Amino acid sequence: MKAITAIMLVALTVGCDGRKAAGTTQPDVARTRPLMVYRTQQDVHDKVPVGLSDDRMHIVSYPNPKDLVVDGKLMLPTKLEKGYWLDNKGIGLNTGFLKLTYADYAALADAPPIAELETLLLDPDPLVSLCDCGTNGSMADPVKEINALLRKGKLREKCKLLK
Repeated sequence: MKAITAIMLVALTVGCDGRKAAGTTQPDVARTRPLMVYRTQQDVHDKVPVGLSDDRMHIVSYPNPKDLVVDGKLMLPTKLEKGYWLDNKGIGLNTGFLKLTYADYAALADAPPIAELETLLLDPDPLVSLCDCGTNGSMADPVKEINALLRKGKLREKCKLLK
């Protein structure tokens, strides 16, 4: 029995290596990325989103400055019609925004201490609307399809309204 358990553990360890080989892509990850569509009270599309506690008084998650750039491009949200944005970083119900822009934050060597980040909180409750439109793999062309839903006033029929 111990031999079988040991073999299974080795097989799982070798078979579940989460490292990505150089030059390979991970299409399954890209296809399962949530499609979060949101609208805010003020234009914060270039501001850094952070996760807040349920009482919106404290930052509980924030990005590493290096996480805001992929392939040399800032991970800014994608502009949609009617004042909506398609998230590219990780917006949720308890999202707030810092006063720092993506460009300024990405230029930092390290994230500031959380106490400093909390002094940089621009708006602890910025979302007017937040919709979960499934995953990236659920639409052939998310931007085109979501814009069509917005034009027809059918976003809430296709997507789950969270706020």
